[in-house]
Amino acid sequence: MAVGWAMGNWRDEQLGTSALMMAVIRRRPHPGMLHHSDRGSQYTSQGYLALLSSYGVEVSMSKKLIVPIMR
Repeated sequence: MAVGWAMGNWRDEQLGTSALMMAVIRRRPHPGMLHHSDRGSQYTSQGYLALLSSYGVEVSMSKKLIVPIMR
């Protein structure tokens, strides 16, 4: 279930932060809640991670995918 979302022209920290703030306002997470995402720059930005930390949210990210080069 999506609990926060935002729309914009670019996938950047501001877009992620807007969606996160909607989710925080709607759900009021307790410290220790898990936030899982991929390793997109909007989710690894210092501001976004600091905001998660300020709410006591644990961060989980997908593993880095290594694709072999075919020759």
